[in-house]
Amino acid sequence: MRLSLRTKVMVVPLILMMISSIFLIGMSLWVENYLWQEKVNELSASQAALAEKSLSSIKNQALTIAAMAAAIPGVQKAYEMARNGQEAEGRAFLRQKMDPIHQSVTSTLNIKYFKIHFHLPPAKSFLRIWRKAGQHDGGDNLSSFRKTVLAVNKENKPVTGIEIGRGGFAIRGLVPINSPDGTHLGSVECLFDFNKIFKTARLLTTDNVAVYMLTRDLDIARKLKKKNLPQSADLVRVFSSNASATDPFIQKALLIKSLKDKTSIQLNGHLLTGLPIKDFSGSTQGVLIFVRDAAKQLAVITKIRSGLIIGGSALLLLLCFFLYISSSSIVKNLNKIIEQLKKSSGSIANASSEISSSSQAVASGASEQAASLEETSASMEETTSTIKANADNAQQADQLMRQAKEVTNTASASMQELLVSMTDISRASEETSKIIKNIDDVAFQTNLLALNAAVEAARAGEAGAGFAVVADEVRDLALRSTEAAKNTAQLIESTIEKVKNGEKIANNSTETFNKVADSTNKVSELVNEISIASQEQTHGVEQINHTLAEMENVTQANAASAEESAAASEEMKFQATQLEEIVDSLKNIIIGTNHI
Repeated sequence: MRLSLRTKVMVVPLILMMISSIFLIGMSLWVENYLWQEKVNELSASQAALAEKSLSSIKNQALTIAAMAAAIPGVQKAYEMARNGQEAEGRAFLRQKMDPIHQSVTSTLNIKYFKIHFHLPPAKSFLRIWRKAGQHDGGDNLSSFRKTVLAVNKENKPVTGIEIGRGGFAIRGLVPINSPDGTHLGSVECLFDFNKIFKTARLLTTDNVAVYMLTRDLDIARKLKKKNLPQSADLVRVFSSNASATDPFIQKALLIKSLKDKTSIQLNGHLLTGLPIKDFSGSTQGVLIFVRDAAKQLAVITKIRSGLIIGGSALLLLLCFFLYISSSSIVKNLNKIIEQLKKSSGSIANASSEISSSSQAVASGASEQAASLEETSASMEETTSTIKANADNAQQADQLMRQAKEVTNTASASMQELLVSMTDISRASEETSKIIKNIDDVAFQTNLLALNAAVEAARAGEAGAGFAVVADEVRDLALRSTEAAKNTAQLIESTIEKVKNGEKIANNSTETFNKVADSTNKVSELVNEISIASQEQTHGVEQINHTLAEMENVTQANAASAEESAAASEEMKFQATQLEEIVDSLKNIIIGTNHI
């Protein structure tokens, strides 16, 4: 099929726009329907809540009135009479007390019946105040169907809720009646018609209500059984605010669903909400249906839907017109671009030839440069090995100097210890010299004593001859001690002089060792600096080698890139030729002379 570019430009966007418009309209309709359904659910929920609120209010009223009735003076007396076997008298007494109250309430509130019902345990009617005396106003047994009466008299606690009676659904509030001593006497209830809910549960005047009860419960609601009421799905309609506005729209399926839970549907311009009716014990006894005329709201929704469809169609037509105008401009601009592309393709072909020649020259120069870099790299590797060997030797010399430094420091420390020992020996020699002098003094004194003893022995004559011999021996020992002390003193003095000379020599040796240690430290520092410099030089040379290797790689890459550029330029030349052919094909597409 042959189509011009204008047709192609219009068809695809138009199809996409149609799909988008249909999608958007569909989404808008879905949103509108969703919002309407939410509104329906909201209205249904509000109706259910209002009905529940109304029911709760009525139950509270019923309990309140029943509690007030139980507290009326005379009620307990009437029950005491019935308890003592005087049931008829007690009923008459109770009516005498209640009739004025009943008449006052009915006239004041302008109502027909004010329903208060007194019971005797377990479930016997004592008095219905809204009925006249003797007209079935009490005395009948209720235990077969009045579960609330049985519950209040059994549990002696208030009970409230919905329960079916002879007239159908009723809202009841029951309270027990006890004597002052706590004895249970019976119960009293206030009941309202179930239809009272509708007076407060209708949101709008267009709302109508229908009440359905289980067909089986007609045996209890005998008054309703006598009427010819419409039935559906085991349910009978017992009340309708407007039968013509409710019956045509209430279907069997809605009633069945509403028995289980709240249900909302839309039918023929009406909104229907069904609620289960549960008695005081929670059992479902029927269905409450709200029917609302929503024709006006649905008419507005119909208008919105029509507006969306018409607006979408108008937008689609406007887009077609816009695409037609814009496609003309696009085709004109494309023709101009094609002419420019044709000129550019020729220029590209010429440029590619020049690039190819230049790339060949660059590739040749890069190859020569790579060879030179390889030779330089080999020379640098030899230099690196030499510098690394020097660095290793310097490091070993540094290690030896560190060991020499440690030996020198050890010798210096030993000389310091020797010097301290010589000093201690000199001091000890001096102390010994003092002791020798003391010995010499003792020997001298001993010699004098020996002379004195010899003189005294001579004076004693023969009697002191033995003592004179001893004195001579003592004198001889004193002389020998004196001689020995002199010799020892001379030796000690000689030793002291030698120790002093040794101390001087040790001091000189220590100074020499300190100078040697200082020189060793300086030499060690110099060797360490030489070692560090050699390592840095080795690192620098390695960096140079690494740089040369990278330069060699880059040069080789440049050579390869230059060769690739030459090949690419040839390819570019070929592509330029292809571009000219593509331009011709594009021109054919625009004018519609090409197959697609």
